[in-house]
Amino acid sequence: MLVLSTALLAINLGPRAAPTTELSRRGALTQAAAALVAVPLAAKADVRGVNEFAPKGERDINNFLKTQGLPPLTVGKDLSALVGYIGTANPANIDGSKTKGRAFGGTLLVRFVYPSGWLPQTPSITENGEAGNLGANNYIKGDSANFAAIPLPKGGSIADVSKDLIKELLIAQMSNDVYEDVKVKKLKQVTQADGTETAVVDFTYTLLTRAGFTVNRKGVAGCMVAADCVVGIVTATTEERYKNLEPLLRASADSFRAYPVKATAFPGSIV
Repeated sequence: MLVLSTALLAINLGPRAAPTTELSRRGALTQAAAALVAVPLAAKADVRGVNEFAPKGERDINNFLKTQGLPPLTVGKDLSALVGYIGTANPANIDGSKTKGRAFGGTLLVRFVYPSGWLPQTPSITENGEAGNLGANNYIKGDSANFAAIPLPKGGSIADVSKDLIKELLIAQMSNDVYEDVKVKKLKQVTQADGTETAVVDFTYTLLTRAGFTVNRKGVAGCMVAADCVVGIVTATTEERYKNLEPLLRASADSFRAYPVKATAFPGSIV
């Protein structure tokens, strides 16, 4: 278990990607519709809580990871890095009485890389609790990378993670009414360079938009076991864009790590 360090720097959200100007009318409508429902609403720039002080940039993030005794994060070409906490407070209530529970208990420190130009998102603390997710998205084109977690029986390892369990993980970060035909195409166990046991997953699904379009999507997820859960970063894009984005999505999947954190107080959090 890790002890939370207060030596965190201020966070600035990355630039919003500019829309392309050479789209067919049908392509523009399809991408716009997919963007509206494939990813959550744009993250607010005003982040409250511990993530308000999160470092940005490869050097500052790796300096922070070093203070925690954690391996560095390699940020390649056309990639940016994100580090943040999730689970620093109770989940925010939905309607004043109900809350959406988490698969994991306690707090996780999460880090991964994502394609440069995507808008990063970290959980924020409000008077109702912790709201939002960890991720990065291109809201114009409907590309996404989002954190997800599902329970795993206590004592389970990455070797116990099946395609059916991975399918549950993928669905956990999708809207309940906008997808169908989720298929896990490939599940490969990988021992990463830092010794972390992970699973890298290739998957596809069909997005059903509220505008009546169907959009074929493909993605890569990077998963590991932490806090008696399967946790991962789930990246996805349209079938047409996948070929160009695949190397960056695989880099994101390989870079994902989640570490349980032991802490009693967090700078900027509401206690």
